[in-house]
Amino acid sequence: MKLARSLKLLMLLLAVQAADGLTPLRADEPERKPGDIDSTVVYTARDSLSYNFDQRTIELFGKAKVEYKDIRIEGPTITVEQSKSTAYTSASSAASGQPRELPKFTDKDGSFNAETMSYNYKTRYGSASAVTSNEELGIFSGKQIERMPSGELHIEDGTYTTCDLEEPHYWFWGKHMTIIPGDRLISRPFIMYIHPEIFNKRLPVIPIIPLPYMSVPISNKRASGFLFPRIGRSSGQGIYLSNLGYFWAINDYLDLRVDSDVSFNGSWRLGERFRYKKGELFSGRIEGEYARIVRNDPGDPDYARYIKRNLRIKHHQVFDPTARLDVNLHYLDGNRYYDINSIDSESIVTRQATSYASFSKSWDEGNRSLILGYQRVDDLTDSDLTQKASASLYQERIYPFRTRLSAPLSDWRSRFSIQPSLSFSGEFVDDANGTNDLYIGNAGLEVNYQQEFAPGYRAMFTQGVTVQGQHKVMTAQDDLSGTRVQLPFTIHSTLFKYLNLTPSLTFTHYRVNSTLQYDSGSQSLVTVNEPDEYSTTVFSVDAQTRLYGVLNTPPLEKLVGLKALRHTFIPTLTFTYNPNYRGDEYDYYRSYYDPVAQSMVSYNRFAQSLYSEVPEEQTYVGLNLQNLIHGKFRNNDGSYRTAQLLSLTASSGYNFAADEMPLSPLVVTASSNAFSPALLFSAGATYDFYSFDPVTGERVDKLAMDDGKGLLRFVNGFLNMSVSFSGHLRSEYKAVDGNQEGESLVKQSESPIQRAIFRERFTDDQLVDFKSSLPWSLRMSLYLVSDKTDPLDPSTTALLNTATKVSLSRNWQVGLNTGFDLGNGKFVYPALMVWRDLHDFQFSAQWVPSGEYEGYLLQIAMKPAQLKYLKVQATSGNTTSGL
Repeated sequence: MKLARSLKLLMLLLAVQAADGLTPLRADEPERKPGDIDSTVVYTARDSLSYNFDQRTIELFGKAKVEYKDIRIEGPTITVEQSKSTAYTSASSAASGQPRELPKFTDKDGSFNAETMSYNYKTRYGSASAVTSNEELGIFSGKQIERMPSGELHIEDGTYTTCDLEEPHYWFWGKHMTIIPGDRLISRPFIMYIHPEIFNKRLPVIPIIPLPYMSVPISNKRASGFLFPRIGRSSGQGIYLSNLGYFWAINDYLDLRVDSDVSFNGSWRLGERFRYKKGELFSGRIEGEYARIVRNDPGDPDYARYIKRNLRIKHHQVFDPTARLDVNLHYLDGNRYYDINSIDSESIVTRQATSYASFSKSWDEGNRSLILGYQRVDDLTDSDLTQKASASLYQERIYPFRTRLSAPLSDWRSRFSIQPSLSFSGEFVDDANGTNDLYIGNAGLEVNYQQEFAPGYRAMFTQGVTVQGQHKVMTAQDDLSGTRVQLPFTIHSTLFKYLNLTPSLTFTHYRVNSTLQYDSGSQSLVTVNEPDEYSTTVFSVDAQTRLYGVLNTPPLEKLVGLKALRHTFIPTLTFTYNPNYRGDEYDYYRSYYDPVAQSMVSYNRFAQSLYSEVPEEQTYVGLNLQNLIHGKFRNNDGSYRTAQLLSLTASSGYNFAADEMPLSPLVVTASSNAFSPALLFSAGATYDFYSFDPVTGERVDKLAMDDGKGLLRFVNGFLNMSVSFSGHLRSEYKAVDGNQEGESLVKQSESPIQRAIFRERFTDDQLVDFKSSLPWSLRMSLYLVSDKTDPLDPSTTALLNTATKVSLSRNWQVGLNTGFDLGNGKFVYPALMVWRDLHDFQFSAQWVPSGEYEGYLLQIAMKPAQLKYLKVQATSGNTTSGL
């Protein structure tokens, strides 16, 4: 009996397949026409299947399913009309009349449920009513839905959201809504509703964005569409709308963004951003804006109007492994207005807008290279402009008598090498004093010969020639020009294997186009526009060696993994000699009688020339002592690493030819970065052996110890120190967070310690990462500078910076960024921040209670990635526009 029933079912299925024309094509059959069914339609049902031969319909009962390619239709019952290639299904009803089991439609773009559904699997067109969907990129519902062959969904009375709660926190509604899967949502009209929740209590539904039309990306991919408008309030500009514009994803390599801001007080802004990128070959962007800024009302005493023009061009291109171009240009113009919101934080801190461009090309496996550069600095405080262009050609040593670099040095000619150099630069300054342009050209050639006399005894003889020319054009005075020819001869030698000895003799000749001369008639120094020249010769020799000591630390290896310490001691002894070129025999310095002071006054004839350095006599001996402490640490895998624990250097000297104050100041520096970024440390100080005049503050030829001020007198110094800590208030449950590598709350940027505290601000597109482990972080830095160069007017800057953030709960975080001026006893840019996770939104607040940027900012931003630019802000003062 079972066998007979199975045979009947098999014959029925074969008849269905034959009636549907779905037998495989043979080689001699014609091609199918577009729209023909080109794959098997599979019908399945849990309870039963009924086929009507006359009407060519199939009835499927109980967990029915129809599958065709990537399309799947599921429902309690399904009716298939084979003559129309259409499947119909509807929801089953409970005793109360409510839908019990809803049909479901699924394709490669997602799925949705509906009360009624029909689908033509030949034309790929379908319709449905009372639709609901819950997908990764969006949850939508509607009164009626139609599916186009392209996959587009046309929904009547549709709603769309990404909130997966039964009562969503927000949604978009449109009378006529189109969803392009994986691309965008198009709605006419477009109204955004929010249903906020505060302290677990729902507020009434609020419509916040009513627009007649809107096209919104619903994918994380780049897609064309209108930007989400933002609404905000500023104390200086009142209520404003921002981010009004359109984003055009031209293709995979290009996109264009045009946006604008409008304020009800008459301020407005228009900006654009054009980006391009092609693999690793080249990328860049062109950004520009034009703004008309009105501050306060016309009757207000602080009323002001500004015009701002801003253009930034960035380009990076790799032509081949030997050539690359980098451009970062920033142009500012107009009656400019700057506050903390105006431009990037780098420009705010430095008070400068900096541009640069560079091109580099190398040949001969990197032995020859050409570098072109451009730099522009626009001072934001006084509109001073400085530009510099440069070009340089670098060549590694050339061995003209070697057949190849690895050839042996047995032939004396193969030890010869030459190294040419060529560079040019131009600096153009436009400031309150006028314009001045400085052009500098350099050309040089070194001839080297190396010789090894015996094991541990070798030397490199170098004879160089360098020619430099300068020309300076100024609006306030006559042009200046000059040339310098330098002939340095140097021997880099190694003696006894460990002693490095470097004697050097340098002859320098200068020629200038003007000098100074004392005019007895006017009793003043006047400029003589006639060429003149002078020469100097300096001899020096350096001796250096290295001494090593190792200390094994077995007890510390068990505690902290420190196996051994190594101390490297590097003493360097320097001797320098040159005659007194300021004496009467050289005529570089002259003197005249000052009747007012009733004394002779000496002056440098070349003081106003491009080359003015005339050394006084020196027989100088200098000593530099460098100490390096390295530690060898054991890693977790059993291997070892070496880290520099401390670098300590001290240097001073004595000039035997000086008539007074022969001792040079003692300079001490120290640094450590072995435990970076948890601990960074650097310090330096200058000490003088001599005292100072209590009336003028100038150095005097009297030892500080003889004046009762101790052996050394502190002149200036600095201290930079930074410590960072982070952790979690509870165990980290990664399964709850769903992210194996969540970002730390501590910004891992290599910011120098001396950066101002407000460099720690967050960008306005950054959202805080809320985690169940309740992370916390603390970073403190101390920047201390003391300057007593003028002991009668000493200055001290002591700034303690603190940046901390802590999670109070899964949904609350607080942070504090501030600096404290220890010298003046006041806070520098204190900023208190609060973040609250509101499921689909994030609330952020920043309050600066005092200082230049006093004010507050409140912001509510969307969290979904495709809606991250939708935010509402309210600000006062000059508070930064992003948290």
